[in-house]
Amino acid sequence: MDQDPDGARVGLMATRALLLSGDAVRIEVDVAPGAWLDVVEATGTVAYEGDTPSSWTVDADVGDGGVLTWAGMPFVVSDEIATHRGTHIRLHGTGKVLMQEKLVLGRAGQTGGDLTTSLDAYDDTGPLQVEYLDLRRLARQMPGVFGNLRSMDTVTALGWTPEPYGEPDAGTTGPGETYFPLNRSGAALRWMGLGRFRDELCDPTFAAWREDAMHNFRRQRAAQRLRHEAEPGGREDGHVPAGAIMASAAEPNRRARQSGAPSM
Repeated sequence: MDQDPDGARVGLMATRALLLSGDAVRIEVDVAPGAWLDVVEATGTVAYEGDTPSSWTVDADVGDGGVLTWAGMPFVVSDEIATHRGTHIRLHGTGKVLMQEKLVLGRAGQTGGDLTTSLDAYDDTGPLQVEYLDLRRLARQMPGVFGNLRSMDTVTALGWTPEPYGEPDAGTTGPGETYFPLNRSGAALRWMGLGRFRDELCDPTFAAWREDAMHNFRRQRAAQRLRHEAEPGGREDGHVPAGAIMASAAEPNRRARQSGAPSM
């Protein structure tokens, strides 16, 4: 969708229906050191009814000084399906990740099937965030879990700790939003509510945090270019060739693999 010498904005588009019963979609993302990648989902994803569980897994590796941003569209869990959404992240050096996940239980007129989600994020020191959510039908009806809520929106920043973007008017978007600063470098903002998404904080928070991550990235890259230009034999523009940074983007089999699912 867009690119410069340091990275690219890439759109994800399904060419056929997914997730069908039995589909196992796995997306592998490798951001090279000093590069940026912005993933854009063209549409939401529906986990359709069926007897065989389905899954959606993202496996991301971000190199030193790299930035990965990914604003997910709604992930809808239909009735009579069990599905799992998993995210695995590895950060190296000063790499950063910003992700947004929107979960919806049920299509129109439905209550939704069985959903489990997992997130495990690590840097060179150890775990940054490890989370497992059991939102299966029986579990989410237990006191203090999910009750009659149907939607959840989570914005997660890893590799740095951005501040909350703002506060909505109390009671206007649902039970409310919660900001979680992580023990080390990271933060998460989570909204839960009824029906379709009405939160007024998560989308602008993602936009603000993305601008923060990219501002720091551009500043670091500018400093690197100045140092490189000052070295004997340094390139005038200070860039690694774009083809080297994004070489793996031309190899779709390494980017996205599906087992038993239509091609993307």
